[in-house]
Amino acid sequence: MLRASDRTPRDSDGNSFSPGQEAVAICADLDEASRLANSIVTLHPQLCGEIYDHTGKSGESLQVVYEPSVRGKYVGRPFAKGEALRGFAILAAGIFFIMLDVRHDLRWMWGYILGLKLTVVGGSFIVRGLIGLHENRAERR
Repeated sequence: MLRASDRTPRDSDGNSFSPGQEAVAICADLDEASRLANSIVTLHPQLCGEIYDHTGKSGESLQVVYEPSVRGKYVGRPFAKGEALRGFAILAAGIFFIMLDVRHDLRWMWGYILGLKLTVVGGSFIVRGLIGLHENRAERR
């Protein structure tokens, strides 16, 4: 199990492990793993469960289980919408710094440097948010 907010490993009670003590639960099939993860996240909504196949964490997880009441904080349409809005805010700050520096004839070079970096970061957040919105377009909220 992981704490959903920062993906740090936790035990089935939500407590952190001491270094080198992380553990996994090995289940016979996907249904059993899904039931185990659902039962734990029902008791501890701040956790999420990642389910992997026989290759383990060397590949992508087959499924990530969240408690339904907090799922929108981490995946889905509400998360994508928030990511896009954060991107627009960061992009606006970047454009502000660039325009401020241009207005002062590029003498304050930090405005342009910060503005360019914020514009790139904001643009990537916007793209990730829009992709998330497109992927979850069937979801209503």
